[in-house]
Amino acid sequence: MSAPHIPFHFRLTVIATALYCAMAHSAEPLPIQVEADNVVGTAQGQTEAKGNVQFHRGDLDVNAEWAKFDQKTNRVTAGDQVKMTRQGDVLKGNQLDYLLDSKHGSLTQPDYAMAQGLGRGDAVKLLFEGDDKYRLSDGRFTTCQPGDNAWFLHANELELDYTTNKGVAHNAWLEFKGAPIMYMPWMNFPLNSNRQTGFLAPSFSTNNRNGFEFSTPLYWNIAPNYDFTLTPRYMSRRGVMLGGDFRYMQPDYAGTLRVEGLSNDDVSGSDRSSIVFQHQHALTDRLTLNLNLQKVSDDDYFNDFGDRLSVASQTNLPREAVLSYRGDNWQAFGRWQRFQTIQSTTNPVDEPYARVPQLGFSANPEWIPGLQLSIAGEATEFNHSTKINGTRVWAKPEISMPFNNSYGFIKPKVSVHATSYQLRANGNDQLDSTENRVVPIFSVDSGLYFEKENQLWGEDYTQTLEPRAYYAYVPYRDQSKLPNFDSAITDFSFAQMFSENQFSGNDRINDANQLTLAVSSRLYESSTGIERVRATIGQRFYFTDQKVTLDAPGRLDETTTSDLLLSVSGQVWRDFMVGYSLQYNAKDNRTIRSDVNFGWSPGAFRALNMRYVLNSNSNIEQLDFSGQWPLGGGWYAIGRANYSLRDNKALETLGGVEYNAGCWALRFAAQRYITNDGTFNTNFFALLELGGLGGLGSNPIDVLRQTIPGYTDTYSKVY
Repeated sequence: MSAPHIPFHFRLTVIATALYCAMAHSAEPLPIQVEADNVVGTAQGQTEAKGNVQFHRGDLDVNAEWAKFDQKTNRVTAGDQVKMTRQGDVLKGNQLDYLLDSKHGSLTQPDYAMAQGLGRGDAVKLLFEGDDKYRLSDGRFTTCQPGDNAWFLHANELELDYTTNKGVAHNAWLEFKGAPIMYMPWMNFPLNSNRQTGFLAPSFSTNNRNGFEFSTPLYWNIAPNYDFTLTPRYMSRRGVMLGGDFRYMQPDYAGTLRVEGLSNDDVSGSDRSSIVFQHQHALTDRLTLNLNLQKVSDDDYFNDFGDRLSVASQTNLPREAVLSYRGDNWQAFGRWQRFQTIQSTTNPVDEPYARVPQLGFSANPEWIPGLQLSIAGEATEFNHSTKINGTRVWAKPEISMPFNNSYGFIKPKVSVHATSYQLRANGNDQLDSTENRVVPIFSVDSGLYFEKENQLWGEDYTQTLEPRAYYAYVPYRDQSKLPNFDSAITDFSFAQMFSENQFSGNDRINDANQLTLAVSSRLYESSTGIERVRATIGQRFYFTDQKVTLDAPGRLDETTTSDLLLSVSGQVWRDFMVGYSLQYNAKDNRTIRSDVNFGWSPGAFRALNMRYVLNSNSNIEQLDFSGQWPLGGGWYAIGRANYSLRDNKALETLGGVEYNAGCWALRFAAQRYITNDGTFNTNFFALLELGGLGGLGSNPIDVLRQTIPGYTDTYSKVY
């Protein structure tokens, strides 16, 4: 009786010296391992394997039903259900033909997953064109996970280059939820977050001023430190606007040039344009140059083409150059500054003075230990089209001797503010008058620190008590003949209570004989440092009547106290923030200013805010609600309402929803805001974001971040 046939699995492992002779030219040839049910080798250097073939070399693994390897050409062919893996890439197909050295070859009927699964798809044929470079015929691509076919990019030819992280599609179209939504004869897209030259996703929106808007930005990645974006913008009511944005960055300088223009606006009948040039340059380690040049064609430009309230309310566009030098304990600068003032008949704006030029200097010499010495000064030529012009020179030397320790401080300070004016009437180059002013200033700032350990609700807390006293004396100097080039009355606040001068700028210096008293207390967790409560109350006491004023009457005679200031804030419970400030006139029993705000952010994509603002000085009383909150199932609600109680109308409203599906997202939002001419703009945003390809529509992200405190982008995954 013959012996029975016993099936067996044959394993063959060949090291480079035996099977990989063709790699002899390499300094360190990689070994090859082949496992199969049956392996046959020939003297001509060819190996054939059949049945459960596993081919391994370095980071390359090939599994197939059969495989052939040619040692002379380092060529692998395999077939019938091939699976190829390398550095996280997984490719499956029917027939593989691959050169190990050049990494060129082909795979038929591929089903692929690249970059650790961040990109996947299939095709009729895949060509290997080098290390991490692929070309697909009649292929499609998506960043959705297996089993999720929400969208695909189809192309007659699709190039995926993971060495440059760039994808290129020829004769392409987008499929979303089984329906074609866009055709493109050519497009490129980044395979990660890096910048890539090509057309960006088109943007479209609608608003009441411009009608339907559509733009197709072309991005040019000139170099790692240069790029340019060309943006044609079609507006159904106005025509086509062309915009360009050039950015550059070098080790010593960087800047941006943005230009956009519209020829013969169909609504106004005029040419419209805008230009912004900003440049920062480190000429040396100590010498820097900053340029900021901005211009628009007309006063209504931002009302018509801005996209939010803050843009539409711009009034003064700077045109300035600043050259500054920083020395050891001193610095100097030179500025040339003018403005374009934007205004309307309903919103007149006072044009600021031009500084042509302004020269400044400050120093803090360390001559005497224990003493703080400083000196500052400026010389400025002020120019205005309708007001008095002139040159102002001022200098302010200052000396103080602070005493600091663990429980308190005291800081006496003496300074002198000396100013000289040479004044000319508007349009007259002849000197009309000379005015001088010298004002000595004395102040003493002092404070104490007390701490106490407490235990509340089972938690260790530290409570502080911090009284502070500030005295200022400034003798009266008649300043009625002096012009007002750059001074204004500052808002009364805690910071202003502890300052010498209630005016900004240098044209007015108040007379003062006053004492400010304030006390603060903080309660914070000893272990975490979280500040649960901070409270401050303060008031100023006047010992003489006010004589120096500006543009408005001063305080009434025999007024001995200022308004009372109160502030309370803190993270009172978990992620719940509270803030309250009050300016109260006890004499008239009247609230001058009040600000109440609540904020709750218990986690990502969760933020609720409420604010009430009252300012009797500027006749403002407003309510502001905003928030972002998950609705479930990947949906999020967003909104904001800024309402004027005095005018009984909303100044700005914003509402919308967002949806995050993992590899794609939707955003819908509508915004309405008042412009500086008193009319309203209404914008509608709709955006479909496809992971790795960008978005289709108009993106409200910038608007949301600026209008909703605590807003978090719900779709920020980087592909």
